[in-house]
Amino acid sequence: MVSPGNETHQELLLKIHDLTLRLEEAQETLEAIHAATVDAVVVYHDGKHRVYTLEGVDTIYRRLFETLNEGVLVATADRTILYANRRFADLVGVELSRITGASVERFVPLAQMADFSAFLERAEEMPHRDDLSLIRADGGLVPVLVSINPAPLERSETGCAIVVTDLTELRQVQEALRRANEELEERIEARTADLLCANAALETEIAERMRVEEALRNEDRQKDEFLAILSHELRNPLTPLRNATQIMKKPGLDETRLAWCRDVIDRQVEHLVRLVDDLLDISRISRGKIELKKEIVELRAIIDSAIESSQPFIEAAGHELRVSFSDEPLLLNADPVRLTQVFANLLNNAAKYMKAGGKIYLSARRQEATAIVSVRDTGIGIPAEALISIFDLFTQVDRSTNHGQGGLGIGLALVRSLVHLHGGQVEVYSAGPDQGSDFVVYLPLATECLNDVTRPKTSASMLQSPRRILVVDDNHDVADSLGILLQYLGAEVQVVYDGASALETIEAFKPDLMILDLGMPGMDGYEVARQIRQKPGFQDVMLIALTGWGQKKDRARTRMEGFDYHLVKPVDIEALKTLLSL
Repeated sequence: MVSPGNETHQELLLKIHDLTLRLEEAQETLEAIHAATVDAVVVYHDGKHRVYTLEGVDTIYRRLFETLNEGVLVATADRTILYANRRFADLVGVELSRITGASVERFVPLAQMADFSAFLERAEEMPHRDDLSLIRADGGLVPVLVSINPAPLERSETGCAIVVTDLTELRQVQEALRRANEELEERIEARTADLLCANAALETEIAERMRVEEALRNEDRQKDEFLAILSHELRNPLTPLRNATQIMKKPGLDETRLAWCRDVIDRQVEHLVRLVDDLLDISRISRGKIELKKEIVELRAIIDSAIESSQPFIEAAGHELRVSFSDEPLLLNADPVRLTQVFANLLNNAAKYMKAGGKIYLSARRQEATAIVSVRDTGIGIPAEALISIFDLFTQVDRSTNHGQGGLGIGLALVRSLVHLHGGQVEVYSAGPDQGSDFVVYLPLATECLNDVTRPKTSASMLQSPRRILVVDDNHDVADSLGILLQYLGAEVQVVYDGASALETIEAFKPDLMILDLGMPGMDGYEVARQIRQKPGFQDVMLIALTGWGQKKDRARTRMEGFDYHLVKPVDIEALKTLLSL
């Protein structure tokens, strides 16, 4: 029989033995945990160690997680990592043993920390996913898709399961797609631009073809109109010609009637000649066969000749012609016959398309190196739409109010062509029907070539006829023969053979004009000219350079050295006469 005291002692020994076994088991468990032979985590929190184990069924899930291509974390409510699979360790580049027990926030960039905290709070109520970045051990960032789901832990504690999907390849693909899309858009834009350019070019070509077709139709129409007008214009003079010849066949005609018939025939034949000449001129110009016979001529002489040609027609129509000229001679290097034809044509047009008693104003003036001639009338004017084509061949402006005065439509085309051949241009201005018209011709003056003459400036003595001429040339034959020729032309001449003699002679002879050879030995013509220009009272003496050099640079130098004209040997007599007439 055991006493009560013995029973109590025995129970204590059993309890001590049980506690000893449990302590030994706990010690073994702790050693196993520390040795990583048991799946568990020891968490120190609030001064206590807490042990979380993953045994049994959890081990199956752990093995499954290790096979996934996504990173997996299991974390407590305070965001301590209880479990991480190998894929997560690879993503962040950290050893697996250093991840367990660490805070999830360790792998979140500071710039995304606030977003991550809000993300976790939303995930406590329901699963949530979002794009974030993880920090790698080397400091780099890994783009990931993070999915968080609530997960129950031991002792009724709730944590979370975090699945991390690497988006690096996806981002690379997206970037490649973005670049490919940009490249495609650029190619589409370039191709679109090419297509737009091609379309614009096609539209331009179509418009040009339409314009050409319309122009061809207009030309065909104008040709038909021209042929009809030509037949009309030819019949006009043929009718009085036939009538006059029939009258002359009558016997017993007195001298007065015969004279009248001869005058009619003469006028109508002259009219026919003009028509044929105009047609031939247009043909020659269109084929490039016309040749200008240029010479140095004064513009006023050309205009006087044109007025003389047109005056009977102007007076017959009862018009008044008013003429104004510049006081300064306007010299042209031109074909006087052709320019007379130009201005006579303009005067005839002004007289033709104007009611009786109209006024024609002709003016000529100089503007720098250009002669400007205006032929203005108070006639029927020109519609605005016709101004652009008035100079085209066979163009007929509607002149229904004065149809009987129509022409062939080649006169103004001939005017423009002849003016262009002279290096000039012609323009027309009109305010519209019944407002008159103004034809303005621009022609280059002979400032660069007066038979290779250059005239850079105008002085008072240039506008007077020089009579006292000093010839300076070291070639005695050239100087003497030129002196004799000038005497025959009415000038008082003195000849010297060097520059020094020229400077001495001018003091007593006081010439109006000097012809200087440039290539004299000792003091050449350039030096003589410079010294003469510096002498008081001789600045306005007309100086003419005489040389065998006639290129543009040679003429530019003589102009710079103070010469007024530049003559090239051998001297053209007509050019010399023109200079003496100034």
